[in-house]
Amino acid sequence: MGAVLTADCERARARASLGLDGELSQIEQALLRSHVRRCAACAEFASDVGALTQELRTTALERVVVAPLPARRHGSRRRTLQLGVAAAVVVIAAGLGSLAGSLSSREGRQAVSAQFTPQALRVAALSALRPQRLPGTRLQKPEAV
Repeated sequence: MGAVLTADCERARARASLGLDGELSQIEQALLRSHVRRCAACAEFASDVGALTQELRTTALERVVVAPLPARRHGSRRRTLQLGVAAAVVVIAAGLGSLAGSLSSREGRQAVSAQFTPQALRVAALSALRPQRLPGTRLQKPEAV
């Protein structure tokens, strides 16, 4: 890595670059000349940047050759996206329907299975066979036929 530049050197190098484009005031030009006389590193930088700029400005421009691109089919990409979205909607709908069906059938199965457990069936059978007393009387309830 290069040496750390002082603030004066950084300003002088910025001025050297701006001076090549004619963007320095007379005071800034005088400050640059003064610094370059005292600092060999900045004098070398100003010389190198000046030579590079001159070379770039005098070099002939090259014509850029643009290769023809294949025609893009906008419709196919859009159609692919539409099909993907439609497929995702179908999958989500099927999943939600399946979830809703399993939840409702589970509750129904639990209610039905609770009614028809072996113990519940025995209790129902025994209570149907046993005569029951009516509350507050000595009379028995008639049996179901």
